[in-house]
Amino acid sequence: MPVVLVLSPVVVLAVLGAVVACHLYRIDVVRALGTGWRIVCALPGTRVDMEYSRTAVLVAIR
Repeated sequence: MPVVLVLSPVVVLAVLGAVVACHLYRIDVVRALGTGWRIVCALPGTRVDMEYSRTAVLVAIR
């Protein structure tokens, strides 16, 4: 739970940035945010493995 509270301001800024970008590119804000929400809801269970040289990163979304 504490991580969510720490990231809350970042989420608010990201949404505001998305709204501004939608207005700049003349994209429907409601449709764009709805599509983004559907993508976020589909992420649980996703695993992303990245490897570069001797460094490897595994991101697992629960």
